[in-house]
Amino acid sequence: MAMTNDKVDSAYRALYNALCAAQLMQMDLRDGGDIAGAADAEKRADQVNDQIDTLLHKELQEWRAQAEALIPSLNQASQAAQSAVDQVETDVKNAQKVSDAMKALDQVITAAVKFLA
Repeated sequence: MAMTNDKVDSAYRALYNALCAAQLMQMDLRDGGDIAGAADAEKRADQVNDQIDTLLHKELQEWRAQAEALIPSLNQASQAAQSAVDQVETDVKNAQKVSDAMKALDQVITAAVKFLA
């Protein structure tokens, strides 16, 4: 089951805040002379950063899977628009052809919005 955008955003914020905290702790420990503690904090910061990368990759994979299913309709709408625009080119004064071309372009925009959502 896919995570909602709000859940992804919330998880990202939580992980990012933890990353910042680990990095600040690393600097504080290093500045305080605790080199081993700073190294431990750095290790944890790296682990949190890996989790952020995993979250973003997972979200991208889910988007890609959904987007790929929409590619055929996007291509079809684009081809229909090109055909309608070509018809206008041969007869720019034909209002029906212009209207059809505008509708076809609207369908491309609708398909693109779904693709990029």
